[in-house]
Amino acid sequence: MNIRDMGTNQIEKLSDACFASTRSERISEYKNRKQAFDYQRVSPASVEEFKSQGWEFDRSLKTGTRLRRAKSSEEMLENRFWSVLYLLGFERLNLGHDLALPIEADGGRTSKTISVLGIDEDTIVVAECRTAESLKRKSPFSVVADLDVHKRSIANTLRRFLGEGSNRKIIWCVVTAHIRWADGDLEKAKEKQVHVLREQELRYFQEIAKTLGRAAKHQFVAEFLSGQKIPALANRHVSASKFKLGGRTAYAFTIPAKDLLRRAFVNHRDLRDPSGAPSYQRLIDSRRIKAIAAFLSKGGYFANSIIVSFHTPVRFDQKDRDEDADVRFGKLYLPDSYKTCWVIDGQHRLYGASLMEEGRDPIIPVVAFEKLPATEEAILFTTINKEQKQVQPRLLDELDGELKWNSDDPEESAGGIAARSLDQLRHEIAGPFEDRFAPPGVPATKNQVLTLPQVKQALLKSGLLGRRSNRDDSYLPGALTGGSRKSTLENTSDFLSGYFSAVRAANVPRWEGGPQQLLCYNPAIQAHLRLCGEVVRHFNLKLKLDPHEMEPQALVLRIVEFGKSLFDFISDSSDEAFKERFYVPFGSGGPARYFYKAAELVSRDHTDFEPDGLKEYLAGTNKELREECDRLVSWITDEVHSFVVRRLKEQYGSDFFNAGIKNKEIKKKAYEKSLDDPTGAKPLETYLDLLELKKIVESSENWPFFKESLHFPLPIQPKGLAKNLIWLEDFNEVRKVWAHPYNRAYSEEDVALLKFIESELRKRLI
Repeated sequence: MNIRDMGTNQIEKLSDACFASTRSERISEYKNRKQAFDYQRVSPASVEEFKSQGWEFDRSLKTGTRLRRAKSSEEMLENRFWSVLYLLGFERLNLGHDLALPIEADGGRTSKTISVLGIDEDTIVVAECRTAESLKRKSPFSVVADLDVHKRSIANTLRRFLGEGSNRKIIWCVVTAHIRWADGDLEKAKEKQVHVLREQELRYFQEIAKTLGRAAKHQFVAEFLSGQKIPALANRHVSASKFKLGGRTAYAFTIPAKDLLRRAFVNHRDLRDPSGAPSYQRLIDSRRIKAIAAFLSKGGYFANSIIVSFHTPVRFDQKDRDEDADVRFGKLYLPDSYKTCWVIDGQHRLYGASLMEEGRDPIIPVVAFEKLPATEEAILFTTINKEQKQVQPRLLDELDGELKWNSDDPEESAGGIAARSLDQLRHEIAGPFEDRFAPPGVPATKNQVLTLPQVKQALLKSGLLGRRSNRDDSYLPGALTGGSRKSTLENTSDFLSGYFSAVRAANVPRWEGGPQQLLCYNPAIQAHLRLCGEVVRHFNLKLKLDPHEMEPQALVLRIVEFGKSLFDFISDSSDEAFKERFYVPFGSGGPARYFYKAAELVSRDHTDFEPDGLKEYLAGTNKELREECDRLVSWITDEVHSFVVRRLKEQYGSDFFNAGIKNKEIKKKAYEKSLDDPTGAKPLETYLDLLELKKIVESSENWPFFKESLHFPLPIQPKGLAKNLIWLEDFNEVRKVWAHPYNRAYSEEDVALLKFIESELRKRLI
C-alpha cells in the first residue's frame, strides 16, 4: 500500500516498518550508517555492470569481488545526525532514509518525508537534513519554512502514535552542510523555533555524544530547550541553607542526581558548547564515569559537594536563621527550566549517576551559587582543581590558553583554533579522522596512530591559518582565516574534513590500515598539510587566485584537481610502489621527505610548481638514484657476461671461444679490440659487448643452453615469442646512461627495468 493512502488507524503499522525500537535493530542500523561507503559483493561476471552504475573495486574475496560506492553527501549528513541521537540513547529511531509520516494537510491525507526522527521518554527530535548539493536552486530557509508549515500536522501524527497523553517536547531541527546561512535567515528560523545545526554545531554534538554517550542527552536537550519550562519539575523545592561564600550568595542542599541533571548544563572546555564562553570544564573521561556508576550501584556515595551556579533567580522561603554564623535555613525552590544549573565542579559524579539503571537515583550534596559570572565560574573551577590536584598540570596549562581565546596574539589564537578543529574532527562520525587520534593518557588502539600536537603544529606551519610576514613581522591572514575566530574554526574544520576525505576516498583500504599505515599516520598528514599550504601559495602567486574568495569545499576541489597526479598515484599504485615512494625510515627527514615525494608527483603536471626546497631535494635524491642505477647496471653487465662465458665453457671446454661462437664478425671484433688495448691483451671473451653476447646466446646451436636462464619476457612484452631476449636490448639502451653520463639521467622507466631485470637474474643465475 502506498504510504500516502494510510489512515490514522494504520499508524501502528508504520512503527513496525519504520522504527528501530530494539537494541539490536539500533546497533545494526548504526553500524551501517557510520560507514562512508556502501559495499556490495558481486560475481566477477557482474563487476562491469556495477561499475557502470558508479561502483568501484574494493577488494577480491574468495566468493567474488567486493565493490564500494561513496554515499551521497546528504545521506552522510543524515547518518551523522542520526548517529548522534543513537549515541545519546534515543530509544526509537527511524530505520532507513526518507521516513514518510502520514499527516493531514489541505483537508486531506498525505505524507511528509522526514530525514531523522528520534523519540525518547521526554523528547522528540524531528530533523530535515540538506546539503548545498541538494539545495542548488533553493534557499536554505525554504527547508525551515516547509518544516514550520507542517509542524502541527506532524505533532498531531506523533501524538496519536504515542498516545494522546504524551507531553513530550518536540525539537525541530534543520541540519545543513556546506551552506552559508544569512544572519537574517537564522534569525527568522529562531523566531519560528526551528533550530539550525550547521557543521560546527553538529561536530560539537558528535563530540559530546561519542565521549559521554547517553549521559550527554540532557546536555543535548538543554541546548535546544534552553529556558523552557519542565512541567514535571514545577514548584519543586529542597531544604537548604543560605549563606555568603567569597562575597557571593550560595546555597547548600541535597538532591537526587537525576533531578539536578535535568536542569543542569556543563560548559565543556574540550567539548565546547557553541554558545558558552568562556568554556572551562576539562575533558570528560568516559571510563571514569562508568567506574563511578558501578561504585554507586554497589551502594557507594560521595560526601563532597557538586558545585553549580544558578543562571536564573531562585526563590528562597526562610524558616530560621543562625545570627552568629549568618546562615539562613528554609525552602529553596529550584529552577524548573532547561539549562539553568551550570555545573562548575563534579561533572563526573553527576554523569556517573545518570548511567545508573532505572529506579536508582542517588542523593548528592550540592553547593550552588546564584548568578555567578562566567569568568568567576572559570576561576573557581581552576582554583578548586589546582588546590585539590585533581587535574594534570598540562590540562590546566591548556585551560589558561582557553581563557585567552580573545588574546591579541594572533599566533596564540591560531593555535587554539587548530587544536579545536582537530579535536572536533576526531569525533566526526564517518569522517576521515574519526577515532584516529591517540587520546592523552589512555592506551591507543591500532588505528589511533595520529597525535594531536604533531598534526596541530603542521597545520600552523602550513600557513593556512596565517603566518608572520618576513618584512615587518606582522601576522598575515591565511587561506582559511575568516572574519572571526568562529568563522575561521568553521573554515578549518570544513577544509580538513573535505580534503582528507578525498585522500581517504582515493584508496580506502590503504587509509583504513594499509601496509605500515603509510597513508594515515603523522608524517603523511603533516606532509599533506604542508602540500596544501604550498598549493594555496602557488594559486595566489602564479595563478592570481585569492583563496579567501573560495568556500572551503571549493578550495578543496581545486587543490585535489591540481594534485591529480598525486591522487592518481594514491589510487592506482601497488602497495609495493607506494611503500617504495613514501616509506620514511626513522630519522630520515620524516614529514619533509614525504612532502617532497608528494610534491614531485604534483610538479610533473605543473612544472611551475616549485615549493621551497623541492629542487634541492630532487637534486640530492637524483644523485642517490644515479648511484643506485649505476650499481645495478654494473652488476647486471658483469652477471650476464660471466654467466654466458661460464656456460659456454661448460658446454665446449677450453676451446669454447672458437667452438661455441660461429659468428666470424664477432670473433674478428674481439681480436681487434685486444690488439688496441693499451693495458695489454686479455682473454678474447673480455671484449664481447652485450649485443654480441645476445647474438651468441640466441644462435640455434647455443639457445638450448641458455633458454631456461635468460628466456623471460618484460612485463609489457607480448607473449608467445620463441626467444624472449628483448630485455637485453632495452638494458643496453639504459646502459648508455652509465657509459656516457654527460647530460643524461635515468628515467623512472629505466629504474623499473633495472629492478625487474635484477630480480629475474637473481632468481635464475644465482
